[in-house]
Amino acid sequence: MSVFELEYNLVYASLLSIIFSFCIIFTGYFSKNKYSVLASVRACLLVANIEIFLGLMFLNLVLVSESFNFSTFILIQEVSWLIFTFSMMSGLIVISFLLEINRAPFDLAEAESELVSGYTTEMSGFLFGLYYLGEYFHLFFFSMTIALLFLGGWEKPNFILISPNIYHVILDFCH
Repeated sequence: MSVFELEYNLVYASLLSIIFSFCIIFTGYFSKNKYSVLASVRACLLVANIEIFLGLMFLNLVLVSESFNFSTFILIQEVSWLIFTFSMMSGLIVISFLLEINRAPFDLAEAESELVSGYTTEMSGFLFGLYYLGEYFHLFFFSMTIALLFLGGWEKPNFILISPNIYHVILDFCH
């Protein structure tokens, strides 16, 4: 985790997620097919809308933790995981992640037709494999983000009833 010890981890994680929309645009453009270009623009707009929603959800978490650092989120979760505290918001973030990575019920970006895969129409072989390898990296990246933000990262919670004053001491210690 020392590689990721930056002050604004959540901002960098969001920027890495936004880069994926550029990959979708380039995939459609380099296929040299007008239908793939239109499908990639449509998919990129879908991803941009999801990113705006995720940014607002992350802003709520930042306002609670008063930090953009993943280590602060993990220190806060020594008492109780945030998935219990923010169950509705964590569900919305998981659904948004599934929307963005085109998993089974939410494969809107590739649903242009039943036989063609949208913006990856002209891709085959090695490039097709690289594209889907990048999609699976995106899946693992989102899994890491959910584990750090909502499931306590590498720490297990104590689940001990404590007074609210200790919670503020933990927050002050993080800053």
